[in-house]
Amino acid sequence: MKGGLTLNDGQARQVLAMLLSEGKIKGSDIQASLAGHRKRVEELRAELRRLEGGDGPFPMEKIKARRPRRKAIKASPARRKRVSPKRRRAMKQQGRYIGAVRQLSPADRAKVKGVRAEKGFAAAIAEARRLTQGR
Repeated sequence: MKGGLTLNDGQARQVLAMLLSEGKIKGSDIQASLAGHRKRVEELRAELRRLEGGDGPFPMEKIKARRPRRKAIKASPARRKRVSPKRRRAMKQQGRYIGAVRQLSPADRAKVKGVRAEKGFAAAIAEARRLTQGR
C-alpha cells in the first residue's frame, strides 16, 4: 500500500463493510477489483509454469544448448616493433624535456619553448631546470 498501512483479513473486511455502508465505494468496484486481481494471479501462474518447464526448457538452458562453447585461444605474444638506438635516444630526451617543462608556469614554458627552438632540447632542459631551481 502507498500509505504504509497494513491490515489483516478481519480489519480489511471491516473497512470494506464501512466504506460500503457509507456509500464511498460500490459493490461493483469491489467485484471489478477482485476480478482484476484473479486475472493477474492467473497470468503470473501461467508465466511461472512456462518458466518452470511446462512449455519447454528454462530460457537460459535454451541459450546454453544452442551455443557451442568456444575453446579459449591462446593469444600469441604481441611482437614489438624494434626501436632504433637513435629513436630511443630521441624518446628519452623528449621524456626529460616534458618532465622538466611540466612543473613550470605558462610564461616560463614559453621561454623554454623558445630556447628549444633556437638551441635544441639539451639547452631547453637545462633552462627549465634552472627556472625550477629559482623558485
